[in-house]
Amino acid sequence: MYNMREGWKVRRLEGWKNFMKILFSVLFLCLFAACSNPFDTSIDVRYEVVGSAETVNITFENGSGGVSQMADIALPWSHSFSADPDDYVYLYAQNQGESGSITVTIYKDGDVFKRATSEGAYVVASVSGNL
Repeated sequence: MYNMREGWKVRRLEGWKNFMKILFSVLFLCLFAACSNPFDTSIDVRYEVVGSAETVNITFENGSGGVSQMADIALPWSHSFSADPDDYVYLYAQNQGESGSITVTIYKDGDVFKRATSEGAYVVASVSGNL
């Protein structure tokens, strides 16, 4: 003989199982397929030097923990790399001419993190900080 109470419980249990399957499938897709890696904490960093100066000397932290220096660089100039949270970054540029302006900018994940501007003969603009 069919027990209505037992039939209701079986249908309810099967509905829960189907709901949980769908929930786990959506979570799996979001975490591992459609979304960026939730365990990736790297930061996209971009250095930029612009201005009216003809040439500049540039010194910067290169993303590998070292220092890079470049001489007599025409503007505009940029450099990109990935960094970890709390990494120290800096960008230093010096005008090599008798006139002109320079603006140095560090971008963190596409947003301005630090910016400085200087104008005049042989001036320096520098920015730094921990991401």
